[in-house]
Amino acid sequence: MNQQVRVLAGDIGGTKTRLAVFDVTGTRLQTVAEEVYPSRDYRTFAEIVQRFLSDRKCGCEAACFGVAGPVRN
Repeated sequence: MNQQVRVLAGDIGGTKTRLAVFDVTGTRLQTVAEEVYPSRDYRTFAEIVQRFLSDRKCGCEAACFGVAGPVRN
């Protein structure tokens, strides 16, 4: 039997930050909540995450983030 895990996922960039919460059961994903925030409107990534989770009144057991970085060569 597959156990369900709630995961916070994010794509963090200089222009925008996209966050979503998914219920993951085995290989199946179900979107619980999703939002895009202008990165420049917040001082820290933590502020964005706190707002997202607070506004949607949902938590998570795990998290995974992709963070943009400089492209060289």
